[in-house]
Amino acid sequence: MKFRKRQLILASLVLALGTAVYLNWQFSGNNGLNVTNILESTDELGEARYVNNANFSDKLDKVQPTSASVSDETKKYFAEAQINRQKAHEETEEKLKKLLSTPNITQEIKETISDNLEALSKNIKQESNIENLIKSKGFSECLVFIENEECNIVVNPGSLNENSVIIIRDIVTSQSGISGSKIKIVEAK
Repeated sequence: MKFRKRQLILASLVLALGTAVYLNWQFSGNNGLNVTNILESTDELGEARYVNNANFSDKLDKVQPTSASVSDETKKYFAEAQINRQKAHEETEEKLKKLLSTPNITQEIKETISDNLEALSKNIKQESNIENLIKSKGFSECLVFIENEECNIVVNPGSLNENSVIIIRDIVTSQSGISGSKIKIVEAK
């Protein structure tokens, strides 16, 4: 009796599997299986490949306006914003150094001030590096502001598209380690 039950269960499983294969073949269309394409493939799953982004950069360059097409008002905005950012950095650095030289503060406060000075210096360097790399990708104007593990970027008008946003986010992430969700990119008006 046991032997018969096993045979019956096995037969029903084979029948169910056959039905599933038939229904899958019917609903997926009668395209036929072309095994020769699979056998002739020279690609290997997980194979490392060199990816050339020359075409991607060429497309970005074609979309970007040239420096001559940026209005004088926009150039003035970027110049003023850069000066204002530099002044803010210098004022913050000066205040922190002044606090550091205060004689009546504890060692713990001095360490906190030193950490803030170091973070400011690191942010200034990262801003400069990111700006230079973004400009090297074809943007005529660019400003980067890093503060509180967030990055705000202002680029020249008419220069943003999906490709340029991806490139900018990649540059910021690789240079600063800031996650993509904390990067804001806007065009100047």
